[in-house]
Amino acid sequence: MRTLLLVGLSMSGACQGQSPPATKATPAIAEGATTILLHEAGVENAYPRLSLNGNRILYQSNRTGKWQLYIMDIATKAQQRITHDAFNNNFVDWSADNAWIAFVSDRDGNEEIYRMKVDGSSLERLTNNPARDIHPYFSPDGKYLLFNSTRGNGSLDIYRIDLGTRELLRLTDSRMEETCARYAPDMKHIVFLRNDATSDDVVILDLSTALVDNLTQTPAVTDGWPMYSADGKWIYYSTMASGQHSIHRIRPDGTGDETLTSAAPREEDGRAFIGRDGRTLIYNKRHHGAIDIRMRTITPDR
Repeated sequence: MRTLLLVGLSMSGACQGQSPPATKATPAIAEGATTILLHEAGVENAYPRLSLNGNRILYQSNRTGKWQLYIMDIATKAQQRITHDAFNNNFVDWSADNAWIAFVSDRDGNEEIYRMKVDGSSLERLTNNPARDIHPYFSPDGKYLLFNSTRGNGSLDIYRIDLGTRELLRLTDSRMEETCARYAPDMKHIVFLRNDATSDDVVILDLSTALVDNLTQTPAVTDGWPMYSADGKWIYYSTMASGQHSIHRIRPDGTGDETLTSAAPREEDGRAFIGRDGRTLIYNKRHHGAIDIRMRTITPDR
């Protein structure tokens, strides 16, 4: 089983697989300048999440030696640390209204999923199982949380927890690793990664029919971290189709794949998050022994 541990994070770790041979890259679309929002030598600042108003970023950092959660004001670069303990707190996500934070913590001896208010209050443990529970993602309406667990058959499958009733629903059941699941804005589909022995593909599950559609099926190519745009017209993801992890977007019907970033050799771009305006893209860049948070303005939908 491929490890999804975040310690020693690399773009071929969480939700990822092995490196493929280089292939021809797709043409890049017109774009604005890239801004380095956060760089610290030797530090990994990962899983950035843009706020509803586009002014703040929720992320996790290993700058203290343990993964802790922070919020950064984009304009001032002021940072607020929101977890203060001796445990790892990672795989962070922000509810659509920015009222809640979901994350994974090992504070109870293994990886479990928690949520809390943005100010750190109302901490709740949402899972309690000896298996791994990781990658929590809120539904657009805030009622559910998708996550991955090995509790079923030893491989990572997708589960949904009702945050009101705590009812648990299993959405996938296979021997492949199925991770990083996120709802479409209309909540009729989810997009996620399906990993086999040679590649990681972006796939869409129709929740009414249980039909699965593979969007990316290039042999021996690893893809990662898919996310719908707020209007549902695009899916943003990372791919090694050009030899280095770079950010792409693709239509949910599999057409119109476009390159948004082109990583240089020994660099990796991943964990894309697109703002509600459809123009503000934040993502991680690994280079020179650090993971940066970067921002780029992209062309609006055509």
